[in-house]
Amino acid sequence: MCQYCGCHEIEPIGALMDDHFEIRNLCRHIRGHVEADRREEAVDLVRQLVRYFTVHNSVEEGGLYLSMTRFEEYEEKAGTLYDEHDALDAVIDDLLALADADRYADIDFAPLLAEFDVLLEHIDHEENGLFPAAAVALDQADWDRCERLRTAAVARLDGPLWKEQGEAAWSSPRA
Repeated sequence: MCQYCGCHEIEPIGALMDDHFEIRNLCRHIRGHVEADRREEAVDLVRQLVRYFTVHNSVEEGGLYLSMTRFEEYEEKAGTLYDEHDALDAVIDDLLALADADRYADIDFAPLLAEFDVLLEHIDHEENGLFPAAAVALDQADWDRCERLRTAAVARLDGPLWKEQGEAAWSSPRA
């Protein structure tokens, strides 16, 4: 997480950056379970990851990206970020369909791990490009929409997501 511009002080951006921290940790744990051939444990964590994406992507796609498309120079970048979400969602959907059919042995985790590499670059582009730009470009109405989207997405979950509702199981305490 960058600290150079202060954009994390804007509540919706700070929350998205905190999500990124948790998402990176989950990806690392999933990768470890895959490498140790603990398929069911990996799938359980993928389900947790989906919960994060449900909230996180709601804010990014319905709030931040949409708002940034008002600016011509960010239209293409926002489109790319949407597409990266869709690609990861498709891989996860295929993986979970096999798990739901109790076909763990048939799951090929390679596409998921490859998408994790794309995801890390995606997060870097957001934290070191889009978020600082949004901090300067967007207005209070945009941030209010992001807050409403996050609140609504969290309310639709079947339990706590992270620090807003309890402690995350996948992160270490931060200084």
